[in-house]
Amino acid sequence: MEYLCHGLGVMEGQAVQGRRRRDRQKSRREEFFDAARGLFFKKGYRGTTIQQIATHAGYSKRTVYLDYLNKDELFIRVCVEGGELLLEKLTEVPLDDLSVEASIEQVMNAYTAFSREHSEYFRMIFSESTPEIIANCPAELRDRVTYIERACLGVLVDWTERAIREGFITRIDPWEAAGILFGAATGIILLSLGGVQTVFSKETLESLVGKAVRILWEGLRVADRPAGTDLRKQEATDGGGYPA
Repeated sequence: MEYLCHGLGVMEGQAVQGRRRRDRQKSRREEFFDAARGLFFKKGYRGTTIQQIATHAGYSKRTVYLDYLNKDELFIRVCVEGGELLLEKLTEVPLDDLSVEASIEQVMNAYTAFSREHSEYFRMIFSESTPEIIANCPAELRDRVTYIERACLGVLVDWTERAIREGFITRIDPWEAAGILFGAATGIILLSLGGVQTVFSKETLESLVGKAVRILWEGLRVADRPAGTDLRKQEATDGGGYPA
């Protein structure tokens, strides 16, 4: 019995040590992540090194590689953190409770607000992140990037499908439409973040996002079709149809 109690005591002690080790590793991993985020915000991807991250976290350079594959993984994990904030902001827009026109306006307002409130994340995601950097990351992280990207675009895909269904805009590939709308908005926002304000102020550039979307909206609108027309039914009646 004494031997058994001793054995159980040893096992319990090992379990406690294991938990403490995991807690230390988690804490160290978070310290590296926090240090990396601060440096990427301040210096950008190119201006940040693993040595700087290790020094700011209070560890050796070699220790960083115990928790992260490379600088690219740290950079993209910070981008993912920002992407999740963006997705949360976009999905807060009550699309089902708004008209088609009000929906796209609110989505773009949310997008612009994110760029204003989280400019560092926005710059990292849309200006510095590249396919090559993402490719150097673990598979699970690459999958997370893909999910967030598709989910964010999916907000505008859903809007496009609804606008087509209700007869507001002409037939277009919803994913292409989402890419065009987000692409136009992103380009204008990056101009404001980059300090290109010799002609337009930052506030004017932000307002141009809404104007650009309205111009694209007008270009997609169905001419002479009343709101609420179902294009599928109308084209079937007209003898038209979807192209093969």
